[in-house]
Amino acid sequence: MKMNQDNLTKLEFNKILSQVSECAYSEGGKEQSLLLKPSSDLDTVQRLLKETEEAMELLRYGEPSFLSFVKIPNRHLQKARVAGLLTSFELLDIYHLLRASRLMVKYVGERSANVLKPYVSEIEENSELEKRIQSVVDEDGGIQNDASLELKHIRSQIETTRLRIKDYLQNFIRSGNNQNLLQDALVTERAGRYVVPVKQEYRNDVKGIVHDESASGATVFIEPLPVVEHNNKIRTLQIEEKREVERILRELSMEVSVFAEELQQNMEILLRMDLIFARSHMAFNMNAFKPDINAKGIIDLQRAKHPLLGDKAVPINVSLGKNFDVLVITGPNTGGKTVVLKTIGLLSLMAMSGLFIPAREKSKIAVFSNIFVDIGDEQSIEQSLSTFSSHMNNIIHILHEVNERSLVLMDELGAGTDPAEGAALARAILEKMKARNARVVVTTHQSELKTFAYQNQRVENACVEFDPRTLSPTYELTIGTPGQSNAFEIATRLGLDTHTVKRARELVPEREMEIGNMIRQLKESRYTFEQSNKELEEEKVEIKSERERLEIEKIAFYSEKEQVLKKAQREADQYVRQVKKEANEAIEEFKELIKQKEKPPKWHEIEQKRKKLKDIDRHALLEEETFPVQHLKPGDYVRIKDISQKGYVLKGPNTQGELVVQVGIMKLTVKQEQCVLAESTEDKKTRTRNQTYLQKAREISAELDLRGQWSDDAIIELDKYLEDANLVGLTSVRIIHGKGTGALRAAVRNYLNKHRYVKEFRDGQREEGGYGVTVITLK
Repeated sequence: MKMNQDNLTKLEFNKILSQVSECAYSEGGKEQSLLLKPSSDLDTVQRLLKETEEAMELLRYGEPSFLSFVKIPNRHLQKARVAGLLTSFELLDIYHLLRASRLMVKYVGERSANVLKPYVSEIEENSELEKRIQSVVDEDGGIQNDASLELKHIRSQIETTRLRIKDYLQNFIRSGNNQNLLQDALVTERAGRYVVPVKQEYRNDVKGIVHDESASGATVFIEPLPVVEHNNKIRTLQIEEKREVERILRELSMEVSVFAEELQQNMEILLRMDLIFARSHMAFNMNAFKPDINAKGIIDLQRAKHPLLGDKAVPINVSLGKNFDVLVITGPNTGGKTVVLKTIGLLSLMAMSGLFIPAREKSKIAVFSNIFVDIGDEQSIEQSLSTFSSHMNNIIHILHEVNERSLVLMDELGAGTDPAEGAALARAILEKMKARNARVVVTTHQSELKTFAYQNQRVENACVEFDPRTLSPTYELTIGTPGQSNAFEIATRLGLDTHTVKRARELVPEREMEIGNMIRQLKESRYTFEQSNKELEEEKVEIKSERERLEIEKIAFYSEKEQVLKKAQREADQYVRQVKKEANEAIEEFKELIKQKEKPPKWHEIEQKRKKLKDIDRHALLEEETFPVQHLKPGDYVRIKDISQKGYVLKGPNTQGELVVQVGIMKLTVKQEQCVLAESTEDKKTRTRNQTYLQKAREISAELDLRGQWSDDAIIELDKYLEDANLVGLTSVRIIHGKGTGALRAAVRNYLNKHRYVKEFRDGQREEGGYGVTVITLK
């Protein structure tokens, strides 16, 4: 959009650009910010705002602070193109540009950014050149020792030679013979060569080259002859160092020249991205929001603030272009009318430049082809003819250019001349602009313009409110009613006598008085309506609050119910775990009783433990009957109390508390309270195993008598006996096979040789039965 710079300045758009510039990272980005211009193309404006929106999202993950090191390297690239030699500092700028290019691709590419990604996709990365420069130039712009093997070798020689010189000179100044000759016991440099300060009277006593003299002439700086050769060597090595550095820099300069066009393109993209991020930073700082853009000339700002007034800004609600195209604002001086004009104009310029605006979300801004401004000094008490002429010249220019895509902002229209003529002229101007379908906002003191809105369609009155009680403006804009003159009320409050005020009222023309009364009545009606509406809104807020409170209580009730049920379930689970624990303890006690070797098991103690286990089991079953099981879920194995059938839960519980239970081939729908968790097949097997164990533990003997049996039958019975003995935990048993022919004894011992439970076996002692008994120790 080609807009008059004077109009931008009157709306203080340059101050907004300064704030954007402060948000940019690089110097180039700051320069780009100051050149920002509004656009009159709808698609362009929407794209700019989308850029700002995406940049704000990216900033939530982290800032692209690497842009701070980017400098505009135009001169460096131009020098490289003509085969010039780039300095190490210029190469460092190229390195920062390459690094920022790579990091920008990574920064944007890792996140969703539909508008910004195409920009960074055009960046040409060159990691090899970046690493090459980094390996040569350090972060302070110096050339690193490892830039090349030759440079490293040369600098190593220089350092070694310097150390030798310093060592010699340190010994020289420490020598007792030389202490009287020296002005100070230190080594210094003159013209890049190491020297010692010698007193003037002893200059001939120190053989060497004089390089300098002190200002007083009392000291001469002499390079002793033994170090002259070493200093000469350093000078020669420094020349070689300079030549090697130039060679390295020339190689890098040639590489930069090959990549110069890509670097130029990268720089332009980075500066563009810096400007976009500056706009997004501005939105964060200003607490601004993205407006809805249209090309229909519709403005609808809600709680909009002038961005340069900070906390002092009073929010305004203003609309234009939907129900009316011309807005006539009236009100007292210092009432904020000009601020309203500037707020409308400045927020429009910001939105058209891709900047978010300090107004509520979904506020509407139109894209105009031009914005015309005629704002003077609204604080001026006297306006001269030259001021009126200046305003008229500006308005004449506006009338030549204005069209249906124009926004016109005029302050104090019709002022500076005869009131009647000024009002007539203002009316004629507004009629012409209205005929051009322009969007117009005008402030005025002319009473005649208050009736203009009532007599013309698409024209509306507005006023900046004034509080006569405090004699100060409220700065609030009210659309739909004209401003009311408060001169008489203010005069009375300031102390003007009642008679004079009354006489002044009588002198007001009857038509003006009627209009004033009409405005007063309208304001009173509006006030009554607003008060009623305010009370209604308060009641709505109270009802909403009460509803939210009830909802919270409802949620708390159900939450408490859920907690009670969970607590009951936890107690049931805890009880079952306790029962299992006691059962396991009883079983372990059985094992300990049976394993006793010193004395035979006390079967009455075993019987007591068995009875205790039965009591535990019976108590658990009773608890299953009496304790209501809650939160049954699909997969649980349950027993239906009424029909004493068991099955698995398939579905539920539903809202009526019903479950679908698979019982055999049937599916039954039953109430949840009719079901209790039952013992599954696996649990039953476990319990059966426990019962078998108890039975065997009570009946098994520590010896087995096989006498009189055939060998095969005896081995079968022996195998079963060893299984049971291992199950109940016996550690030693006796097998009675008799002496006889020895065949049964041999068969038993042959079988025991490879048995998995047998640790060892032996013949019985004389008191145990001798060779007729085999004593077995079990594993």
